[in-house]
Amino acid sequence: MSLGLINFLLRKQKLKNVSELSALYAGEIAAWNDIYNGGGSWRYTKKGGLNSGGMRKVASLGAAKAVCSELSRLCFAESSEISCSDKETEEYLRRVFAENNFSERFADFAEKVFALGGGAVKVFYDNGVKLDFITADRFVPTKWSAGGIYAGAFGSEVCVNGKNYVLAETQELTDEGLVIENRLYRDNGAETALSEVFPRLSERTVIKGLEKPLFVYFRAGTGSAKQCSALGTSVFAGAEDTLKSLDIVFDSLSREFVLGKKRIIVPSYAVRGDYDDNGELKRYFDVNDEVFEAFSTSDSEDLKIMDNTGELRVTEHISALEKLMDLLCMQVGLSEGALSFKNGTIRTATEVVSRNSRTYRTTSFYRKLLAKNLVQVAENVCLLGKMAGELSQNASENVGFHFADGVCEDDGAKIERAKSLYSGGLISRARALSEIYGVSLEKAKVMEREDFNGE
Repeated sequence: MSLGLINFLLRKQKLKNVSELSALYAGEIAAWNDIYNGGGSWRYTKKGGLNSGGMRKVASLGAAKAVCSELSRLCFAESSEISCSDKETEEYLRRVFAENNFSERFADFAEKVFALGGGAVKVFYDNGVKLDFITADRFVPTKWSAGGIYAGAFGSEVCVNGKNYVLAETQELTDEGLVIENRLYRDNGAETALSEVFPRLSERTVIKGLEKPLFVYFRAGTGSAKQCSALGTSVFAGAEDTLKSLDIVFDSLSREFVLGKKRIIVPSYAVRGDYDDNGELKRYFDVNDEVFEAFSTSDSEDLKIMDNTGELRVTEHISALEKLMDLLCMQVGLSEGALSFKNGTIRTATEVVSRNSRTYRTTSFYRKLLAKNLVQVAENVCLLGKMAGELSQNASENVGFHFADGVCEDDGAKIERAKSLYSGGLISRARALSEIYGVSLEKAKVMEREDFNGE
């Protein structure tokens, strides 16, 4: 979603604190989104060489996206489940979440929350309860306090019959109830009727009896935006210099192979020349020329063809990348080595969790925030379900969210531990085989007997 849409929302919806919020979206959020998508203020640099001029694109390692993706994977597993004491409510929630492809969509949404500092999940009804995942660059808060965000505006870009539109929606709690207003604009800024694109959507809807809006804001808990304390900050906020250094080193490594490609020194006698269409003489060495020629020279060194290729500094670059990646992990709350390549083997994040508690503490913190907000989303689904008659009025809304253990121990670590315990005499050989191959103890005993008998 473009920055222009946010400014469009602020202007058309006549929201308060326009100048402060505009500065926020034009500054931090726009910059985080750019870095997350492989950009950054350092993304272009001057070309080298004489008379080259212009700018060239710096090769990017994509470390910012890798960090957010890893945190999303660690904090949310697709096998995570909602539970409820009331069976009817539990089955209804599972059906609604499944119909909205919740597991897959929320994983992507959580990644953007970590990148942009937050996002909102909106619940609405359209032939069934639907979930809309709103990233921070499509949402503007209008009322907030230290306890959270209580009103906001959402922006969506749509294209119908080759025409571009902007749908602007606001939600706000008033004495009347929850007031939802919708406005539709063409891409030139002119307002048009909702029926042109959304014939069943009302300009103004009042839902009575609600004490909270039908959206929940997910805030990355790494700090607060200056212009709005209820908005969070990107997990890599403050690590921009490290991300820049990573791209510089990675770009240097990429250019090492370009500038360090094979270079051959040949005697001037072996260089031929042809004139191009512009009349300029172009010299080249014909590697396929097998004609014997005689040259007048007393020095045999003048006739040698020599390899003058420079040595590639790959090891130095890899070492620098590893150090910078460890520094980035420290800055975002991950354990050392969580995103690095060391000693010829890739350390997975789950292996790091079993060796160091920093990643575990960070993921536990974020999981608590996510679980709290997901429970509120489930409660909103139940509210709409009851209003639509899809859920009985006496159905319980007491919901819990349980995360699957997405940070289980790495297979390599489990094998090494089993071998170590067996070598120390702490477990039997059958138990070690059970741990290593992931089979039952009875099956492991059979494997042990077969191995002992040489079968």
